Amino acid sequence: MRGVDLYALTRDVPEELLGLFERKLSGRDGRLRIKGQEFEQIRQIVEELRRVGAEKECLEDWFYSFTIPHISREFDLLKVGRNECAVNLELKSASPSVTLSRVKKQLERNAYYLSLIARQIYSFTYVGDKEGGGQLYTLKEGTLKKCSFRELKRALGRIRHPVQEQIEEMFHPGEYLISPFSEPQRFLADQYFLTEHQQQMKERIVSGIRRSRAGLWGITGEAGTGKTLLLYDIAKKLAENYSVCVIHCGNLSEGHQKLRNLLEEITIVEADDMDPEEIRTYDIVCVDETQRISGEKLKEIIVAYTSGRIKACIFVYDLKQVLSRSELVRNNPERLRQMNGFTELSLTKTIRTSKEIYAFINAMLDLHKRSSQSFENIELLYSGDPSETEYLLESYERRGYRFISMPVPEGATENKSNWFYRKNCENSHDVIGLEFDAVSVVLDGRFDYNDSGRLISADGPNEDYLYVQMLYQNVSRAKERLCVIVQGNEGVFRELLRVME
Repeated sequence: MRGVDLYALTRDVPEELLGLFERKLSGRDGRLRIKGQEFEQIRQIVEELRRVGAEKECLEDWFYSFTIPHISREFDLLKVGRNECAVNLELKSASPSVTLSRVKKQLERNAYYLSLIARQIYSFTYVGDKEGGGQLYTLKEGTLKKCSFRELKRALGRIRHPVQEQIEEMFHPGEYLISPFSEPQRFLADQYFLTEHQQQMKERIVSGIRRSRAGLWGITGEAGTGKTLLLYDIAKKLAENYSVCVIHCGNLSEGHQKLRNLLEEITIVEADDMDPEEIRTYDIVCVDETQRISGEKLKEIIVAYTSGRIKACIFVYDLKQVLSRSELVRNNPERLRQMNGFTELSLTKTIRTSKEIYAFINAMLDLHKRSSQSFENIELLYSGDPSETEYLLESYERRGYRFISMPVPEGATENKSNWFYRKNCENSHDVIGLEFDAVSVVLDGRFDYNDSGRLISADGPNEDYLYVQMLYQNVSRAKERLCVIVQGNEGVFRELLRVME
């Protein structure tokens, strides 16, 4: 995306051509739906800046309606200098819903996101009225104040060497999208991001529980949509007034243990260690990865709720992330949907996993889902046998990649000629709910494509395991980079090379 000249942008172009004209100026991928009222406000701003003697440079290199990749945080007008200085100017139309507190909150949130690319941040909001005028506000030292366009002009004068294009490359989603387990200190300090959709879901659930309007909630969504972060954020909020227990349906990682020690007001337990009598002592019970909990454990929680011992339950799940046939058949999400008073909310947009990795995973699982996406952060390698695989894995581990193995079933022979096992390392069960910047995985002889282009797997010593789902679990832990080593499987390697074209 390119910065635009606001003077050029606001000339009298026919309204039906505005979207196409703006796209040609900014170089954005799609056409923007431009609101006439918003465009008129930008024209007013241009004229006011010119009236107070602003140089032409003050009107150049503005990013209009820029959205941080993966996060959907939008800035109406943004100008950034290479001297780590940024000016954010938001546009509002005067109405009863546009309160000064809302204006202040938006500028504060925007300043947080900009703080990772700029040390000096100047925040403004222009509230336009129906008469064609308006008022400019600025946020200074936590206080929202009326100001003049001369102050905006002075702020723009502090920008040196403005960024002219590819501003999206300055933002790294990993700085905002944290895992409570990978970065517990940042989680406790509220140094993380919730999308507007997540924030709305949080407010609905918390207010519903506080007003006793609903006590059974479900949060569903695919890998990377931020379910776990949202759950723990809600639990942290509810813990201000209630006793809260979070049940994790998997192995507690080192990150879980750290968070459990730091979050004194919340109890975190493994589902296997859940004591049904102790559960009844909590006001709120949250269950992460509900699709994996046993039918018996789920029944104990439901009985505690229906008997009135628990005030509310929040269940988080994704049936695509089951790891065994028994979990698939049990179908806990459907069981919950059959309960009276159950409310299910869906997270639909992937925010943690990059679009590139998301597109590759979809194409790897189903060859018909190939896209035109370039795969600069995907490494595809080939090895002939387990010893070559081990060599490549160690090489990538030195580069910061986290290898996630398939579970090694009891009684399995170590490293069949066309299968790869590595004992005493993290496997699919250990990384549930975790995320890593870079991940490496192995596609060995157990995998193949069927006639419909879908990835399938052979049965192993443990017939309950679903290896394709385990692979999905492993690769979906990657936030930025992914390395796939295909071992002794030329057919799969050939198809994945085509995906990478």
